[in-house]
Amino acid sequence: MAGPALMLTMPDTESAVARAEELEHELRSLIPAHRGNVQLHRHHVREGMIGRNVGEIARFADRVVATAPYGLEARPLQVAVLEASLFAGGLPVIVVPDGGAEIAPCPGRLMLAWDGSREAMVAARAALPMLRRARLVDVVIVDPEVQVGARSDPGGDIALFLARNGVAVEVSVLARSRFRNSEVLRRHAMDTGAEAVVMGAYGHSRLREQLFGGTTREMLTNARLPLILAR
Repeated sequence: MAGPALMLTMPDTESAVARAEELEHELRSLIPAHRGNVQLHRHHVREGMIGRNVGEIARFADRVVATAPYGLEARPLQVAVLEASLFAGGLPVIVVPDGGAEIAPCPGRLMLAWDGSREAMVAARAALPMLRRARLVDVVIVDPEVQVGARSDPGGDIALFLARNGVAVEVSVLARSRFRNSEVLRRHAMDTGAEAVVMGAYGHSRLREQLFGGTTREMLTNARLPLILAR
């Protein structure tokens, strides 16, 4: 807006279509010839409609693969796509860090960040097919709370659930040696050679995480490993 004059610009539809065609060509070359059950569909979504349209599209997918939404520069579109997939689409999202990453078909080691929340349980269930293929799944708990009537072995309940579902699992209980839980989780993942981190997303409200921070937002900021999120 400049003075009393309101200037409007129309979206550059032609550039968007050209970019979509370019991406489709790149993706098609990655699909194995024998995978006849893979289809590509292009969708052109206006920026202001991402929350609604992407959520509707995502409901019919199995997974969403998204770029890291936070980095050195602002990425509001990536943030909108991630949140629409999780909240409106209701399906898991694999967040790929800058520079790319690859998760082996049979990973050597995966890490499950566990806090006993509903979101963490949803993420564990969503990732079960991948967890079963891993040689080892490390259930990581940071500074667990001691409650009356709780099990004496933190993480024992989720470890039993995973083992019952054919997952090779171990439990790591870590002290909160750093200011933020995300720092403890990130360092442990790097030190143990985890190929990806599975975790529940946005246990707190998005507004609270935007204002005060939270484990989800902090793990997404400058992510170094693939994150498999669900809620």
